[in-house]
Amino acid sequence: MRIIIRLLLFVFIFSSCSTQDQMVNDLLSKSLSAHGGFGNYSNLKDLHYRKTTYTVNTSNTITDTLKQTISHPRYDVTYLQYSSKGSDIAVFHSDNEFTLNIDGKLIRDNGLIEEHRSMVDGAKFVFFQPFKLKDQAAQISYQSIRELALPGGAKNVHHLQVTYKESSDVWHFFIDTNSYQLVANAVKHNDKMSLITNDAMQWYKGLLVHQKRTSYLSNNDFILLLPQAFYDYEMIVS
Repeated sequence: MRIIIRLLLFVFIFSSCSTQDQMVNDLLSKSLSAHGGFGNYSNLKDLHYRKTTYTVNTSNTITDTLKQTISHPRYDVTYLQYSSKGSDIAVFHSDNEFTLNIDGKLIRDNGLIEEHRSMVDGAKFVFFQPFKLKDQAAQISYQSIRELALPGGAKNVHHLQVTYKESSDVWHFFIDTNSYQLVANAVKHNDKMSLITNDAMQWYKGLLVHQKRTSYLSNNDFILLLPQAFYDYEMIVS
């Protein structure tokens, strides 16, 4: 009898996991299509944009501005250029190579290299959503359909939770139940929850990409508390 019970329990758990995996795969397939399709992403060539980050304080006053130029000859190759404290910084990042130059000099300092590697990886991870959710390292679980309060009004969204083995951060992605577009994502980092809304999107080279986004401090129920930063994305026509 115990063997039969264990067998039934195993079948139930396996069936539940398979059902959830299929639900996640179906949802991602629809979302990828809504953002231009995986084929346009994987065959991407010569995508260039300028990203401007405006950091604000609790009074919603801009305290810092960072302008970056980012280029992707292919989806897996990145050039990043920006100026900071009077220095010109250039980064090249591909699967097999990473170089950092400051004012034309090759930098070998491991701390600076890892800082900029994280910067580029983070920029790619955010910009190429939801396509990056197809990464095999992503551990995705479907949470629920929920109402998410956004600055433009509440939306019904599919809620996905995503974790990675090498990170303690917990990510959340919110996909509109009607359009299947990604309308926001959140990340829990060092016990602080930030929710970033996609305020405006734009089509470029067959992909639906960011135009304007806002990062908010939020609580664990994804209620927006205070704005933290604004992001503008200007696509460069090549």
